[in-house]
Amino acid sequence: MHASDMANERTAAEFDTPAATRALEEAGVARRQAEAHAKIIAAAVGDGQLATKTDLSGLETRLIEIVFGVAAGQAAVVVALLKLLG
Repeated sequence: MHASDMANERTAAEFDTPAATRALEEAGVARRQAEAHAKIIAAAVGDGQLATKTDLSGLETRLIEIVFGVAAGQAAVVVALLKLLG
């Protein structure tokens, strides 16, 4: 099993559907609606479509690498143009 799959399983296991149902009921949502909302949230959390902190950290690292690569490329173009024109 891949690490991100394990993280998604852990996230799904941490979501407390009965507690969410109670919280919704306490906020004035009818029981059947509260149960439906809680089930939908549990499914969304458990379907692997949510990014984990690890996912976001990896993305941040990759974006920083891309930004620095683009900046280095732009600097090289500027230096080449200055040499060409100078």
